[in-house]
Amino acid sequence: MGRVQRIIEFTISTYLAAFLLDYVFYKYGFTVRFPETTTSVLVAIWGFVRMWSVTLVVLTCLLLHRVNVKSWFKRTMGFTKRALLFYLLSPLLVYFTLGVYVLIAYPLGLFDFNAYVEVIAEYLKRAVSSQVANIENLAQMVAITQLFQAYIAAITINTLFALGEEIGWRAYLFELFDYKPGLKSTVLIGVCWGLWHASAILLLGYNYTYNRLLGVLLFTLLTIALTYPHLVFTSRTKSVIPASSLHGAVNAIWPLTLLATRLPVEQREILLGLGVLGIVAWTITSTIIIATFKYLSK
Repeated sequence: MGRVQRIIEFTISTYLAAFLLDYVFYKYGFTVRFPETTTSVLVAIWGFVRMWSVTLVVLTCLLLHRVNVKSWFKRTMGFTKRALLFYLLSPLLVYFTLGVYVLIAYPLGLFDFNAYVEVIAEYLKRAVSSQVANIENLAQMVAITQLFQAYIAAITINTLFALGEEIGWRAYLFELFDYKPGLKSTVLIGVCWGLWHASAILLLGYNYTYNRLLGVLLFTLLTIALTYPHLVFTSRTKSVIPASSLHGAVNAIWPLTLLATRLPVEQREILLGLGVLGIVAWTITSTIIIATFKYLSK
């Protein structure tokens, strides 16, 4: 089977698996609406199964095409010193991009860290005794601490979740592009990755409760903007582990762009971290990475 046919085979199979899972949860009234969800446990189960369904499709494709599964996974996981270094450092790129985002959003009045602190303060008021003094100060400390804790989440539990996807997008699919990070591979893998979320957005309101059709377009543009760093880290280390910790860091840190604001939810979906400003911020970061690696390659 040719390369194009294998790309189509893999992509359609991942979409079908994701759709079947989303449809089952949809029929039982499950939603993934921001900022409220059905329950955090159900969301975690749904997310884990959905992400690892991509690896299940990879395994099926490998067996179908009589590829040695053990050697393929050993090659793509690549536990080397270089991979370990990038695994630990790649989440820092999300903090950098968050800084880019804040530089753009703050002057426009679209980023307000105090709004995030207030969300935490309200939660603390419900969770702890109302007699606790200076709960606002406590909320501020918690908010700042969570920014640092997000790194730990990124390289642990979030990496485990994200690895299920990365084995598909940055190992199996990227291999079909000869592990060459360029415009073609970035756009095509970014589109495949983004549209894989379409059924979750349309059926369950994943990330976009009020703007679901537009959300599919916005999220796909965002995943295109996100894709190049994932590809270049994979190609440089011969491993999907750094891409997994980067992906995990996005999931851990990037929600701040939706919480640190006073905009109505329906406007957040379009304008903020999962919308226009997020696409712009990650495009800037990807452009900087392209320029940096071109300079280093001279």
